[in-house]
Amino acid sequence: MGVKAKDLAKRMGISVSTVYKAFNGADDINAETRAAVLETAAEMGYIGGTRHKASKRVCVFMGRMGAPHVTYYLYEVMLAFKQMAEGQGYEVVIRSLEDESYAPFYRVIEQERFDGAIVLGLNDSSPFFDHLDEAACPIVLVDNYVEGKLISCVTSDNLSGMGMVVSHLIQLGHRRIGFINGEQQSFTSRERFAGFLNAITLGELTYDPELVFNGDFSERSGEQGAELLLGKRVTALVCASDLMAIGAIRRLKELGLQIPQDMSVTGFDDIRISTYISPTLTTVRINIKDVGFRAFMCLKNLIEYQNATRVVEMPRLMVRESTAPPRAAQD
Repeated sequence: MGVKAKDLAKRMGISVSTVYKAFNGADDINAETRAAVLETAAEMGYIGGTRHKASKRVCVFMGRMGAPHVTYYLYEVMLAFKQMAEGQGYEVVIRSLEDESYAPFYRVIEQERFDGAIVLGLNDSSPFFDHLDEAACPIVLVDNYVEGKLISCVTSDNLSGMGMVVSHLIQLGHRRIGFINGEQQSFTSRERFAGFLNAITLGELTYDPELVFNGDFSERSGEQGAELLLGKRVTALVCASDLMAIGAIRRLKELGLQIPQDMSVTGFDDIRISTYISPTLTTVRINIKDVGFRAFMCLKNLIEYQNATRVVEMPRLMVRESTAPPRAAQD
């Protein structure tokens, strides 16, 4: 294998980012450092070349592309990002980022000389995060949070969003509320669970761990959680994603329940299908297109000014047909 940028960085005791800056003529690299990098590169036989400054290329790395949350939510984020980037004159390349290996990410970055990248669809178990500090270009994470000089993050205000939907149910008269969460390794799941706990406490309800089911953001896990929690005598189900809420509604209907008369169900994200199911879904709206736009602006800001930021998208409660007072309050 040929010499790579990280080999140069290791030899010189500098960051990979500094190596690339030296080759690309960055303003914040002094002449002595640039000369030393070029000299060491020649000595080690590194063939990299200088990225053409006129090229404006960014990459969208998609992890777990077949996962439900990625398919229905982050895919739309990616489309919005692509629309915004291309409108600003950037070429957008989409790559799959496999969870079991971080190597493709760094190989693509090094070989194709991207100006920056956004990363979608990863949970905490991905080895990608163990090597994030090796990144040699600006990166924006969506629905994850990691601090770094070349890392910006775009997330949703999951705590306040969950507070909105739980408060809505409490105001309707629900006191025994079940929670169907996403996968436990997910940053989003942890935040939404924390928001649920906080809202339960503020609503003066007693937290019962028996009323919590951990799914994986899929419709199937929504079905499983609904059937399990139905036996716990809950009157409402709070789901950490719309897909799980849709699965829950389907299973409850199969079991002969009426929604919302027998059980209220809520979701999170407000994906397009939420208004097409029956009953229409009460959920927390995250402006998906805005998330994609903001992700691009964060990346552009990193590329041009190396200014790392965290942007938090504010949610809205969308009250529709899937929630109502509990049966006892209706009679």
